[in-house]
Amino acid sequence: MLQIVILICATSLSPAECQTNTALDVIIGPQANNPMMCGLQGQAFIARTAIVGRSPNEYVKIRCSPPKSTKAAAIERL
Repeated sequence: MLQIVILICATSLSPAECQTNTALDVIIGPQANNPMMCGLQGQAFIARTAIVGRSPNEYVKIRCSPPKSTKAAAIERL
C-alpha cells in the first residue's frame, strides 16, 4: 500500500525541492494499492477539490509514499 501525499509548493521551488518540509501545504490523501493507482487517484483527489487554481504562484505535486514515513513527516512538519 502507498499513501497519496499532495504537496502544494511555490513556483520558486523546483519540483525536486518540493518536499513535505518545504511545501506551503501538505495534504494526506487516501491509500492506493500500487504506484499507478496512486498517481491516478491523486489526480482524481485533486480534481474533486478547490486545491487547483488557488494561486498562479503555486503548483501541485503528487507523491506516493509508504504510509509510516508519510505520517512521521506530517507530524515532523507540525
